Amino acid sequence: MKQLRAFAQLTRREHGLLLEAFLTLAICQARLRVQNIEKLQAWTTRAGSSSVTVDRLAWAVKIASKRMPGVTCLCRALALQRLLAKNGHGSELRIGVEKNDGRFGAHAWLVRDGKVLTGASPLARYELLATWQVKDRLL
Repeated sequence: MKQLRAFAQLTRREHGLLLEAFLTLAICQARLRVQNIEKLQAWTTRAGSSSVTVDRLAWAVKIASKRMPGVTCLCRALALQRLLAKNGHGSELRIGVEKNDGRFGAHAWLVRDGKVLTGASPLARYELLATWQVKDRLL
């Protein structure tokens, strides 16, 4: 009930942002299953002409991903990178790996201007494996 009340208090624009975040996460989940990395990268880094702020986009992806089953750190980072690029904001997707007690682990996070936007866990334990970057669109 508390969540329903909070949702009702959001503006129409915030409802739209949440819907866009849900759709982007769902598309990302599907693309991760069927596309190669080059096509996925082209999709996430394609520039657009919208102008939503970085903070609002990060908020929308965070809220939407908490309510969608099966969303991974990679999916969250890719979806947020897609929305940021669509709104003219640069970012850097980072993928790291770790080996702990003979077990392999991986993690993805998204950075903008040195700030982790999504995927902020103890990042020091991950060895950086790959990155891809989107530059800010000049207005």
